[in-house]
Amino acid sequence: MKNILLVFGGMSYEHDISVVTASQIYNKTRAENINLILFYVSRDNEYFVYESKKFILSDFSKKNFSDKSKKFKKVSFVSGENNILFIKSAFGLKEYMRAELAIFACHGGAGENGKLVSIFESVNISCSAGSFDSLSLCMNKFLFKQVMKGLHIPVAAGFKITEDEIESDFEMFLKRAKRLGFPLIIKSNNGGSSIGLFIAENETQFKQKLLQAFEFDKEVLVERLLKNTREFNVALIGTHDDFEVSEIDEPVKNEEILSFTDKYLSGGKGSKSGSKLGGGKVSSMANQSRKFPADISEELRDKIKKYACKIFKQLNLSGVVRIDFLFIEETKKLYVCEVNAIPGSLAYYFFNKNGILVNEVTLKLIEVAEKNRQNFNLINHDFCTEILD
Repeated sequence: MKNILLVFGGMSYEHDISVVTASQIYNKTRAENINLILFYVSRDNEYFVYESKKFILSDFSKKNFSDKSKKFKKVSFVSGENNILFIKSAFGLKEYMRAELAIFACHGGAGENGKLVSIFESVNISCSAGSFDSLSLCMNKFLFKQVMKGLHIPVAAGFKITEDEIESDFEMFLKRAKRLGFPLIIKSNNGGSSIGLFIAENETQFKQKLLQAFEFDKEVLVERLLKNTREFNVALIGTHDDFEVSEIDEPVKNEEILSFTDKYLSGGKGSKSGSKLGGGKVSSMANQSRKFPADISEELRDKIKKYACKIFKQLNLSGVVRIDFLFIEETKKLYVCEVNAIPGSLAYYFFNKNGILVNEVTLKLIEVAEKNRQNFNLINHDFCTEILD
């Protein structure tokens, strides 16, 4: 039986959400005839196999986590040694286990921007998530917007500013901000889950909110705030050439923009669900208040799915992704907001209407990782020249 790694955690603001996602996937898949290995990436970017017989969320809290715990086996990769995890021994490194495939449940940071996927692929462990270039493109909001413009998919107007530019060129950027018109959204260019996101209501707040956003990223995106919008989300699962699309949902938001609290801490109206992680209650994306399926026209439904399929194919995405859209009812204009290449809860709840259960989402992601491996092996990697002969 193959060892399948379930990769989660990481040096990310969304570390705790990733742990909750992994818990959901693991607990609902244990009955399947697969050997799911819990591969934890710590907040310090160290690798561990979590060997506990029961997934205990509080083991991963900042307060309780200890790399000396018997539950955590520290592992490493060695360049040139394919499919193998190593541990330290009295005589150096020794083989701990082999694993050919990995399901990614990381949110944000190196786990979602493609860097960790590249490390796994360098030791020939095929992943359920997209490639480095597709993942990094989805995480970089500014570059993503440029690609969307090239694909003729509408996005909100905006511009990027770096921390180095705020002093030397601030007046120029202030003029650009005034041309866009206040209020403006100011957000981390490489962040997620509404972390590092602020609203500047006027010129006075503009620099103040920029400085706050730079605490989360060295690059910040400034966008026109689209008012009176409805948000719609849709999920896709598979590979870029073989995938299925979920129904569309409409999250219930308590503010002009969907906040981190709306997504993860509200637990949904009247919900008693949620998971304790270090004393705080973290709810899954599945428990967020939503209208599913969304009450929209067939024309809008078709347009959202058309754009989503085009993005999934053209960006060469794989695994399970969630794509978020904003719609202005008054003007009937639809904008793509962002792609969540490794969404919270792995978006399993989107596929209930398709008759797919959580464990089946896991099995599909294993199939995706296997297909990614097969596609890699179809490419000729042994081309040689006679230059050095």
